[in-house]
Amino acid sequence: MSSTGSPTAQARARAPGRDRILLMSSNGAGMGHLTRLLAYAAHLPPEVEPYVLSLSQAVPLVGQFGYRYEYLPSHGALGMAPTGWEALFEERLHEVVGRVQPRVVVFDGAHPYRGMDRVRSAYPDTRWVWSRRGMWRPGRGRDQLAKSAWFEEVIEPGDLAAASDRGASASAPAYRVDPVTLTGREHLVEREVARGELGLPADGLLGLIALGAGNINDTSTQVGAAAAVLRAAGCAVAVTDVAIAETTSATDVHLVRAYPLAPYFSAFDIVISAAGYNSFHELLRLGVPSVFIPNADTATDDQVARATHAAQQGWARMVPSATDPQLADAVRLMLAHGAD
Repeated sequence: MSSTGSPTAQARARAPGRDRILLMSSNGAGMGHLTRLLAYAAHLPPEVEPYVLSLSQAVPLVGQFGYRYEYLPSHGALGMAPTGWEALFEERLHEVVGRVQPRVVVFDGAHPYRGMDRVRSAYPDTRWVWSRRGMWRPGRGRDQLAKSAWFEEVIEPGDLAAASDRGASASAPAYRVDPVTLTGREHLVEREVARGELGLPADGLLGLIALGAGNINDTSTQVGAAAAVLRAAGCAVAVTDVAIAETTSATDVHLVRAYPLAPYFSAFDIVISAAGYNSFHELLRLGVPSVFIPNADTATDDQVARATHAAQQGWARMVPSATDPQLADAVRLMLAHGAD
């Protein structure tokens, strides 16, 4: 879905030109890496053509922005051992760079893949940039920092919780910029329009759950517990996961399908969300009453530190689990007063 105020509708058609930038993302657990590349693409000058190469199976979404793209399957998607896949990755990347002939390659991910250094050496006239998000979990990823030598530049997208960053990358050299998000306040759709375009009820309180997998009917799971708290607070429930929505026949559970979703946040009175980089910054920048339940099992991203910092600053509430009794109070306070 899109509207005249959305980033999708505002994406400019770019005629193929001499200057190209290859935007490459790793295959993260969500849409974070790909979304960040789309934010970069949206700010390129008209004479530069973005070309996206991604390990994410969601890469066809790039097409709705008018950009050309290719899918490079990860070793998991192909059922290959990482060692065997690395040779395939290097061969494919070598071919893509030779064919697209970008002036710049931007890789967004925490772990640059083996073979990127050799492809870089084969194209000395191409500038290579590592977009490396901060807030690494303490003790994680230190070995990856040596790969900074593969790139002419390392960019770190800013984090509103940077003061609480205790990870290995926090003190590593990088060009640090403001937080990078695809959606800004200028893209927000009016509440009535947002609910209509998403097929949501026009009236009444409505809460969005964006926690990933779970059972909407089982209050012992994260999603089920969050739904029970929203219902107790008088909210109908919306979820972003198809599988979750299909497990219930309840009339107060609504499936939300839109990318990007952030322009439609005005539809919701409260959002219960994980604390990944994109959702965290979009919710706070757009002023959405939010309760963060950080995913503590991520490979690198320190969601706990990020969500804790937001709560300490009074920007949002944080609870460690949806089954925690504190969630009911957090929802009640955010519905009544929003952030401090």
